[in-house]
Amino acid sequence: MTTLKSKSIRFIALCAAVSLLAGCEIKFDPAHTWDKWFKPETDTEYYQDKSDDLVETITRDVAEYEINKVVVLDLVDDKDKVPILGQYMSNRVVESMTRNKTFRVAQRGEVADTLNQLDLKPSFKFTSDEIQRLGKAMNAQALVMGKLLDIGANIDVHIALVDIASGEVIASASEQLIRTRSAVELLRHY
Repeated sequence: MTTLKSKSIRFIALCAAVSLLAGCEIKFDPAHTWDKWFKPETDTEYYQDKSDDLVETITRDVAEYEINKVVVLDLVDDKDKVPILGQYMSNRVVESMTRNKTFRVAQRGEVADTLNQLDLKPSFKFTSDEIQRLGKAMNAQALVMGKLLDIGANIDVHIALVDIASGEVIASASEQLIRTRSAVELLRHY
């Protein structure tokens, strides 16, 4: 009798398991599954989206300034040095501006040569005189400069669009980047 009882319990358990599984859809798509599980938190598309948001914010209401050409400087860190992440983010900002045809953008090599000739380095602390000298040398109406700051929970990216003639900030924007190991490494290397 115990064997019959134990076989009955096993049969009922098997029927219950089959009926539960019959209601479930089993789908296995390895490529999709791996992408979901192992997709990095950030990728080039992530950084480009952040740059697009920054550019959209700083260019929203600037028509009255009649800006034709801008100079985009590499973003600096809290030590006023250009980390690899600062170079990368400035490249993404240039890409966003040129793709959207927001402004004409000075070529990176030309910017570097002009900074050397004027004995300047990318900074977030330029004086009005330095901004005017750079703008005049580059024949530009505005300057985009920015700063990266590791605030622990994330990395704050701040950029400002500065009028060359007056030295005043026309617009500014901030975005927070996910503080991944690779982002922190790029922020620490020059």
